[in-house]
Amino acid sequence: MSQIDEIKSALDIVQVVSETVDLDTRSRTPKANCPFHAERTPSFVVFPETGTWRCFGACATGGDVISFIQKRDELDFRGALQAAAQRAGIELDNRPREKQESISPLIAANEIALGYFWTQLRGASGEDARAYLEGRGIDNDTARRRDLGLAPNGMDTLAGYLKSTGTPGSAAAGAGLVVQTSDGGWRDMFKGRLTIAIRDAEGRVVGFGGRSLDGSDPKYLNTASTEIFDKSRLLYGLHWAAKAIRSSRQAIVVEGYMDVITAQEAGFENVVASMGTAITAEQVGLLTGMTDTVVLALDSDAAGQEATLNSLETVWGAFATRGEPGAGRRTGSVEIKIARLDSGKDPDEVIRNSPNEWQEAIDGAAPLLEWLIAAYARRFDANSPEGKKQITEALFPLIAAVGNPYEQDRYLTTLAETLSVSIEQLRASAGQLRSTRRRTARRPAGLQAPPGTSATADRVPEYTSTTAIEEHLLGLVFAHEDLREYASDLDDAVFEDATNRNLFTTWKASTSLDELRNAIPPDLGQRLDRISDKPLPPADQPTRVADISECVRRLLERHLRLLKSQEERILKEIGAGDEPNDAKGLVENSALETNERLRQLFARQR
Repeated sequence: MSQIDEIKSALDIVQVVSETVDLDTRSRTPKANCPFHAERTPSFVVFPETGTWRCFGACATGGDVISFIQKRDELDFRGALQAAAQRAGIELDNRPREKQESISPLIAANEIALGYFWTQLRGASGEDARAYLEGRGIDNDTARRRDLGLAPNGMDTLAGYLKSTGTPGSAAAGAGLVVQTSDGGWRDMFKGRLTIAIRDAEGRVVGFGGRSLDGSDPKYLNTASTEIFDKSRLLYGLHWAAKAIRSSRQAIVVEGYMDVITAQEAGFENVVASMGTAITAEQVGLLTGMTDTVVLALDSDAAGQEATLNSLETVWGAFATRGEPGAGRRTGSVEIKIARLDSGKDPDEVIRNSPNEWQEAIDGAAPLLEWLIAAYARRFDANSPEGKKQITEALFPLIAAVGNPYEQDRYLTTLAETLSVSIEQLRASAGQLRSTRRRTARRPAGLQAPPGTSATADRVPEYTSTTAIEEHLLGLVFAHEDLREYASDLDDAVFEDATNRNLFTTWKASTSLDELRNAIPPDLGQRLDRISDKPLPPADQPTRVADISECVRRLLERHLRLLKSQEERILKEIGAGDEPNDAKGLVENSALETNERLRQLFARQR
């Protein structure tokens, strides 16, 4: 998640707008007189679930919470971002550009490796890998869409291919793709493995997972820790799942890559993976602000492992106090639940064989602390004095960290019933334990209080084809200044991704790429570097003009369809309520204009 998205996630757009605008919040879409022009009929609408606003009146514009602050306070983008960050309690990333530039070659090397792995999967050496994927219900299109590939055995090597593309050895090694041998040569990190590209929340390829195809150990091998890859701070599939997580306000965390791919392809789009490790507080932290509930779908054979229990204790300790005054820079809470699958089944198997069973397991997930109480009762003898002591020692500090006193009493009652003691006995016993061998559920060192979930947020980078169009358009105009005239009249609002939109806005106000670099904050600079470093296919001038024109057309069509859906929603609400006829007329006029713009767009296409 970029800092811009993090800031938007931390701000409730309804609350921000309400500070200066008298919003009527009785309906699902709060309305008010537009603060940016004089009017007597409400035409200003806020869409809380997407964190956006729109004026259906004279302004005929809209945006997200940052653009609202920018327009309200008459600031440039940098000033509005700073104001929003200060309000959210987030310190903007001002890392030196040298730090940002150091990671670009690593990401570029990974992108080249992804292309190489895909080519090998589709070639003669990929027959066994393709057969394995077909057995898992993954066809060619799915493999391409989900960034799968093959690191072959034999003479063809990634190291040789990277060298042929001019990729520096330092970048290949820094990305964890190759290791240097004793004779000074380079050896591939992955050999004879199905490869799975791992992207961060922004969609950048930061590493790979490799599955053994011949039964050799380890079954799965991940990229070693690098400057851009730390699996304890990444969630596989988050760039795919972010939009569904925000929409459903629920994130489901599984353990394996294939679990995520199967879930995504089956329509369970809010599923991500911890990449085979026990869930970490940092991974849950990636989801806060996006969701109200995190469901951990644990394999049944892993649920009782020591590492799993310790990890879940840490997660609970890091997040249980989020709603307490002074607990962190933001308020709010995220509920963590555990879904138990039938013995011997993993999510991939359950989803492929019985989607209803999967949904029932998710719907029946138990609160984490409730699950921990049951897990420790299975682990120790709850009927013996020693077992009671061990269970109390492990769980009482976690219950004490619960900020809501009613929730705390509920868990204390459950624990007391599990141990067959009274709450008074439990409290007395816990007091004695604390004085002799106290175990605390404190936040891990260096972990900030996780972001709150009271805010809604705009759409985030999906890195599906639609957002790819945004970045392709930006890549074209960044690389070819002579194409400016074909995109400069495009409305900024057509960009769904906030970072792309603000890059485009600043580009229009700049006269050169260097001027653009100097005008943007580091968060945008990272995106600019990634887009600029991505090579464009060779083409002549007419082809490039046609390419950019098609990008403009598709972005505009997508935007107009979004406006049309918003207008239909508002008209339906007006029809069911007691809104004045003038309000209905404003939206109807806006709808007519949108329909006409769509008609003209389709007419030009023919």
